[in-house]
Amino acid sequence: MYQTQIQKEEARNNVIKWLMNYALDHQIGITFSYAAKNDDPSEAFPEYSTAVINANYKNFDEIPFIIAHEIGHLMLGHSKKKYYASPANKIRMEREANEYALDLLTEYCDLNEIHFYNAYTFAEAFGVPKDCYYLLNEVL
Repeated sequence: MYQTQIQKEEARNNVIKWLMNYALDHQIGITFSYAAKNDDPSEAFPEYSTAVINANYKNFDEIPFIIAHEIGHLMLGHSKKKYYASPANKIRMEREANEYALDLLTEYCDLNEIHFYNAYTFAEAFGVPKDCYYLLNEVL
């Protein structure tokens, strides 16, 4: 069990490093907030081409997906004005960012020749929230 936990942490750190480099390669800044409460959301700030990630988030295993999701908002050109314009826009943009995150994590797997038994083991490995599982079969 102990070795498995170390391997899990190492794998999580590797994907986080890759995502950080991906962000830098695309002129996106990533800042980790250590002052946030455990239920504060992470957020993208398109006007600054940066994302703030809650480093204290209650489910630390979701951090890789969260980073990929916020990168998605920035890469897709989502703006705060459009995001808050209507509930339909918010739902659409969240779905698009989730799909982008899954595509990005799939790219990481392809580049590193990482294979999973099924979409759910993939989701568990990268901290995909259960409310996004409906996208797994569509994107993967």
